[in-house]
Amino acid sequence: MDEDLQTPVTAFRRLVTMLNRGKTHERLTEAAGVRLDRPDVQILVHLRDVGEPRRIGAIADNLQVESPHVTRHVAALEQRGLVERVRDPDDGRAWRITLTEEGTVAADHCRRVTNEWLGGALAGWSGADRAELNRLMTKLADDLHEHLKALQVLK
Repeated sequence: MDEDLQTPVTAFRRLVTMLNRGKTHERLTEAAGVRLDRPDVQILVHLRDVGEPRRIGAIADNLQVESPHVTRHVAALEQRGLVERVRDPDDGRAWRITLTEEGTVAADHCRRVTNEWLGGALAGWSGADRAELNRLMTKLADDLHEHLKALQVLK
């Protein structure tokens, strides 16, 4: 591996490992005041971020999982009153998934806790460093997404 890539790859792995730990997720949902599995949080936050109802397949594509996985979690979220199905305006035979008011609140609580954690970690950073992080993280996410799509790792 190129020497100049070793440090960011190692840091990236540390971040991913830290954020994917079960205990981290438990602390997140505890602090947010919700009891949700990791995929449930991902679905709710995704729907909140896109701001419009989505088909199951679109949610699955975004989360890079199979549709049946999303279908199972959406059914559980629907039973809890966090999401509901609405007719697809483009195809009356199809359904889209949207957040209920309670689901929006749960997603907002999870995002708030995540933002507080990151904000706390960046509290000592200058405005210029924070702006640079925003620029570079967005660039990394976009470029890595395009690269993995070209390699057919992502859909």
